[in-house]
Amino acid sequence: MTASHQIQADGKVYTVVDDVTSVYRAVITGAVTDEILGGAVQEKLTVQADRPDLLPKVVPNGLFAFTGYVEQAFPQLGTTSYTVHITVSASGFQSQILTVTIPANATFPVPAVTVALRRKPVLVQGRVVANTAIRTPIGGAKVTVVDDPMAPPGPHLVSFRSPLKIAHAASATAQEIAMAVFGSAVLKADASSGASALNLSTRTGLGVNSVVRLSNLSGTRVEYAIVASLGPGSGAGQAFLRDPLNSTFLVAGSTVDFLNPGAVGAAGTLSVGADAGDGVASISKRLDHTVAIDPGTPNVEYLEVGALTDAAGYYSLNGAGRSIELFLEASHGGFTSLARNWFIEYDNAVNVVDFRL
Repeated sequence: MTASHQIQADGKVYTVVDDVTSVYRAVITGAVTDEILGGAVQEKLTVQADRPDLLPKVVPNGLFAFTGYVEQAFPQLGTTSYTVHITVSASGFQSQILTVTIPANATFPVPAVTVALRRKPVLVQGRVVANTAIRTPIGGAKVTVVDDPMAPPGPHLVSFRSPLKIAHAASATAQEIAMAVFGSAVLKADASSGASALNLSTRTGLGVNSVVRLSNLSGTRVEYAIVASLGPGSGAGQAFLRDPLNSTFLVAGSTVDFLNPGAVGAAGTLSVGADAGDGVASISKRLDHTVAIDPGTPNVEYLEVGALTDAAGYYSLNGAGRSIELFLEASHGGFTSLARNWFIEYDNAVNVVDFRL
């Protein structure tokens, strides 16, 4: 307890003892940067703590602070540490939750680590045509992300025909894998994007953790799924999926193959963590065929490498990101392959990249 002092009010004298001296101060400070482009994030940046007694302050250069009365917010700080969860959001970026520990007997302000926000991926789409006067469309051309021809070997960007459904940590295994078809079915009802169940003409051979592959006739949409459980009955019926679908598959023109993962090929690891919705991943090894990420674990995910053009020559690569620049290559057996670099326009949800072979 501190020393007493006297105050006078309304003609009376009071002896006062101050139990606690509370000072309004900066409690936590930090900075927000752009993971890909570097520099400060300023696009409608907001920060929010999970404690109402800590108020946020953001300045235009990406710096932020939380202020409050320390003695009220952390009353047992002399013997106890506290945890504060901060949500960082900005327009065009994926939100991130930052955990900050306030140690016992902390000195304020407590610095938070710099938060590197990831930009939301974009859609890259375009058309592949012949380099002739009439620009004949090229169907069945493959469009992939390849290595920078001028850069030394290092992590390789690999593009997928359908984005990741779940997040995978850095150093997760990524390997090429062969798939053996042991059965197939047709859809009895359209399977919409976001759906977690398939209505199949047959389920013979399927069980928990079975792998199925959905595709349209042209192969421009190919998506793998893991069976979580089967609906009642045998034969035709529902197969419930571990993760919702990314794409829509219609009854007309779609097939569902039942697969057994087989022989494995080249293998590497994720150079950085990958998020759900990413259609491009950074991998230590160049992979060019069907890929399994986190094989042998409950989080295993299967993906087809590269986009494919339809009969009119159109392709789409959903979930492009994690880099300032992509090197895209269009190839077809009857034409000379063509690669071109593209600086991703993250401010545009759709980037158009065309090829003339």
